[in-house]
Formats: sequence, C-alpha cells, structure tokens
Amino acid sequence: MHSGALHVHHATVDELQTAASAILAPLTVAAPGTDAFRADIGAVARIRGSAHVVSRPLRAITSSDPELLKVTWHRSGAAVATQGRNHSPVHIGDLTVFDMTRPYRLAVSERCDVLAVGVPRTALGSHADAITRRTAQRLPADGGNQSVLAAFLSGLGRHLDELAGPADGHLGDALVSLLIAAFADRAPGQVDTATDLVDRIRVYALANIADPSLCVDSVAAAHGISARHLHRLFRRTGASFAAWLRNERLDRIRRDLLDPAHAGRTAAAVAARWGIHDPQHLGRALKARYGQTAREIREAAGQSRVR
Repeated sequence: MHSGALHVHHATVDELQTAASAILAPLTVAAPGTDAFRADIGAVARIRGSAHVVSRPLRAITSSDPELLKVTWHRSGAAVATQGRNHSPVHIGDLTVFDMTRPYRLAVSERCDVLAVGVPRTALGSHADAITRRTAQRLPADGGNQSVLAAFLSGLGRHLDELAGPADGHLGDALVSLLIAAFADRAPGQVDTATDLVDRIRVYALANIADPSLCVDSVAAAHGISARHLHRLFRRTGASFAAWLRNERLDRIRRDLLDPAHAGRTAAAVAARWGIHDPQHLGRALKARYGQTAREIREAAGQSRVR
C-alpha cells in the first residue's frame, strides 16, 4: 500500500484534496454539497457524504509523481469513471482502478461511501500492464476473488488508525495479491492469452510461497501444463519462474529481518517461513540481491532505529 504518515478524520473537501494529494499524487476534488461531505484519510481514504468529483488533470501530472494505481470500492453511490478511451458507469458494490500517471475523472452523482487506496505500480510487477488495461471499468464484487478484495478493503477502512508500523508491509502484500487475483480471475477455459496464464501462475505461487516444495514441476502440474510450457511462458517475461520466485521470497525475508517484531527469530527461521531452508543458500542469495548478509541487514535496521 502507498501511505503517508498523515491521518485526517472528518476532512472537508479542501482538506481531502490537500491530504490525498500529499499521500497519492496531486488531485482535484469538487463537491457542491460541501456541508454534507466528510472523509477519513490514512493508509486508506474513506469518502462518505454528498456527490463529488475527483480528477487528475494533465496539468497536475509531473515526472516526479509516484507511479501508483488507485483502487476504489463503491460501497454506495453511483458514479461514472473515465480514463483515456475507457468510460463506464460504476454501480454499488463495484471495484474500479485508475492509473495515476494519466488523467482520469471519477464523478459520484449521489450520496456515497467509497474506499480508495493507492498501490505502487512496481509492487504489481508484470501484472501492472494487464490491470491498467482495465482502468475506469467496473468490476462487480459480488463473488469470487473480487468479493474477497472488497471485504479486505472494508476491513482496512474500519481500522484506519491501526494500519501504521511494520504490519503495513504485510497488509500491502495481501492487498497486492488480492488485487492481482481479482483482475486475473477467469472461469475455467477462459484463459485465452499467455499473459493471463502467467498472471494466474504467479497468484498461485504467491498463495503457496511458504511451501518449500513449490517448483516448476508442481506449479505446471497444478495448471495442467508441461514444465517446458511454463519455462516458455516465463522466458517472455525476462526472468525464469525460479528466479522470480526466489526474488519474491528474498524480498519477504528481508522485510521480516528489518521488522523488529521478528527480532527474536533466527534468520534461518525467518527464511523457513518463506520456503527457504538452506542457510548457506540464503546468505549467498541475500548478498547477491541486496549487497548485505542477513546479519548486516539486521544491524543496519537496528542502527536506523537508534538514530
């Protein structure tokens, strides 16, 4: 999740515009019934009240803005979403996504209850392009992975004040996985492109990342394809499945090593939590990826906390 230290409760239109622009990227917010408009802003923004329009005009976009995707869940209040050539009505219960690097407009036409959160584009990896192709399109959250994502967003909205600190990273991982699952969701037999299949394989692997037996053969078998076919699919992404999985595991191990909540665990125990059980392999892999051993990562984190 993309969040700042800023937390504002019962914000007015002007306060929402200022806070959301600071946390996400410069936005314009307008609401005719300002007396009935209130918002809570933290790691997640929750907007409740009168009709309003949120837009990201071209003049507000700069090269230094963070590259984010903004996900919204419309608990109540009809709206119209526009980005590029995509233009879609948004109904109660729908999810939508916007690419914050391009202009967009979300016009809410009645009293509403909307949750919004920003997700770094880099966190989505190769999934980002597939998701941005669906910007400003309604995604009903009445079942499947979409309903799970909506329930997760609802939980975040209810606990705005409890989202700061080391747990934020874990919540961010969960949000990214659910977002990918929601937008990669297909009924059996509807996977019609190589990109779709790669997305589904990655979602499956992330859901089973703690399993040390996870490998090309087991993942290929779970998706009804040969190991050779899986290798061909990932060759197009620029990284092998094994390399991608290793990096995903190492990123989570490093995050836990930096987290004081895991200070009492050995590096080996932390690594085992993410499916790596070879301490020697762990040391070499961390050094190659981050330039630091597990001990050095922890020492640097301790020095940073002291400062």
